[in-house]
Amino acid sequence: MQENEIRDRLAKVLQSVIQEMTSCYDNVEVTFNAGEKTTIYKVTLPQEFRGKLIGSQGKNITSLRNIIGAMAGNHGFRAIIELVI
Repeated sequence: MQENEIRDRLAKVLQSVIQEMTSCYDNVEVTFNAGEKTTIYKVTLPQEFRGKLIGSQGKNITSLRNIIGAMAGNHGFRAIIELVI
């Protein structure tokens, strides 16, 4: 499987998880910029849902970063999740 296909699949997984976590099904957008060894996933969602995504003391977003990072690491690249403000 090509690297861009893997990165695209991870973006879709990330979008699905965020939609379920926040109950915001319409306005969640995940894009990515792929470098040689690092992919930056940019998450855009409405302001009122960011608190649910971040979670208490950042626990939700940290856990999500760890999971996506592990999935990406399994395919040989790093993944960084950024919230677009």
